[in-house]
Amino acid sequence: LAKIVREVDGPEKNFAQDSAKKILHRILVGQNLQRREVLFQSLAACALPLLPKFDDRCLSNLTYANAIIKMVPRLKDGRTLFDHVVERSIPLLTKFEPQSLSNMVWAYEKVGAPNPALFEEVAKEIVGRDHLGTFQSQNLSNIVLAYSKAGVKSSELYDKVANHIVGLGNLGAFRPQGISNIVWAFAKAGESHPRLFQKVSDHVIGGNNLDSFNNQDISNTVWAFAEAGESNPTFFQRVADHMIRYNNLNSFNLQALSNTLWAFAKAEEPNPMLFQKVADHIIRFNNLHSFKSQELSNTVAHHIIELNNLSSFKPQELSNTVWAFAKAEELNPRLFQKLAHHIIELNNLNSFKSQELSNTVWAFSSAGESSPGLFQKVANHIIELNNLNSFIPQHCSNTVWAFATAGESNPRLFQKIADHIIGLNNLSSFKPQELSNTVWAFAKAEESNPMLFQKIADQIIGLNDLNSFKSQALSNTVLFQKVANYITGSNSLNSFNPQGLANTLWAFATAGESHPQLYHGVADHILSLDNMSSFSSKNCSQILWAYSSVGIVHSALFKKVHNHVEANVD
Repeated sequence: LAKIVREVDGPEKNFAQDSAKKILHRILVGQNLQRREVLFQSLAACALPLLPKFDDRCLSNLTYANAIIKMVPRLKDGRTLFDHVVERSIPLLTKFEPQSLSNMVWAYEKVGAPNPALFEEVAKEIVGRDHLGTFQSQNLSNIVLAYSKAGVKSSELYDKVANHIVGLGNLGAFRPQGISNIVWAFAKAGESHPRLFQKVSDHVIGGNNLDSFNNQDISNTVWAFAEAGESNPTFFQRVADHMIRYNNLNSFNLQALSNTLWAFAKAEEPNPMLFQKVADHIIRFNNLHSFKSQELSNTVAHHIIELNNLSSFKPQELSNTVWAFAKAEELNPRLFQKLAHHIIELNNLNSFKSQELSNTVWAFSSAGESSPGLFQKVANHIIELNNLNSFIPQHCSNTVWAFATAGESNPRLFQKIADHIIGLNNLSSFKPQELSNTVWAFAKAEESNPMLFQKIADQIIGLNDLNSFKSQALSNTVLFQKVANYITGSNSLNSFNPQGLANTLWAFATAGESHPQLYHGVADHILSLDNMSSFSSKNCSQILWAYSSVGIVHSALFKKVHNHVEANVD
């Protein structure tokens, strides 16, 4: 029943209509798992009076079944089924078969209820046996894994298991997962046993045994060797050679790659070819941004920094590298400077596509990494292009945004991009955020371009539904007269939060666009508010600065802001 429930667990929508799994889900699981709970609570209640008749196999199967669906039935006496099973099992441990011992400790660890008395007595029982010849490889693996995960210390048990494995002629009976779990468990528990690790190393190195290891097995095994401090250059080299031969690393998830690189670094077994392969894989598929791992990003960055040159990196890989680090907010100044220096030293950027150019400057700007030489190189290249037909709206927007945010003034670049946008038949392909960022960038960079602003204003005002623009986007787009008319001529001011109001006035003032009806409209709106409790000191300063910059006097507004600041701002 438990194995069936495990197969049909989860939301009912996961199963096809009227399929066998859906029917079983309704019968055995139900909404919010209520049928499953009732079913296994009832079985536990029925089993309780029969426990004196249960042998080792029945006891271990009872707990194992509940564990695979992570159930810990609580009985009427307030205790759990697992509590009662322990009392029945401990006196019988001498009669337990290896499979029953293995299933028992595995089950208690699986449900997060490792009973100290049970684990202590099971360890004594295993250590006290003459040999472990009747224990299958899976039994040994599950036992040490359960003890390590449960955090239960028993050096005698680990020694017994290790000595038994070392004494075997070979590890042919062990599955790769079992081998990796065993060394992982020893490393996790801090149990040192060099002969065991050497035995595993000999097995891995010999023949083609690594071919049967999947990515998780490889990752766990090298992690264990590194964590346990088991120096074995031959073993690490064999693993590296094996991974380098792969056509790609698509079968490795990012956690496995992270653990693998960490292990090589921890063991002080640098392998440039392996690190390059992993770095290429991550960079090529932009995977770093989806995985928060300081170890992984540091390892990849360190590898790139230590390379003599970056001649093997294609433009897309250079761009993807800085983009991935910036997107993941993994800041590494040395990495950015290394890549910037490489790009600056190139003869030209003709092999860079528009997306690669825009992503590169966007990444440096987003990461707050200053590189005037890089920005100048990119700007010169774009300016010298015959046209910007390959630049889609996002590339245009990201490029000017990056230059403005980084404080990199370049009038010729801004003029080139403005001319391109103005020359388009229409701006229907621009998303609201792209229009917003473009005009914000021109205002921020103090690159006023009335024709560009008018074109963007016409595009947005010409839409049938201006309400599709969020107030924040409107505030950033500086739509000047037409936007000013729209804002003051409707109830849209009510949708503006304090930051939106402040940004709107700041943007108009920065662009030198004085529109009295807008400023008076905003003033009237603020004066109509019961209070300004939601306005920060920054909002207040931006608003007053904007009015002063364009020379519009509004005594009542200044008085209200003054009173708010005096009373609320520290």
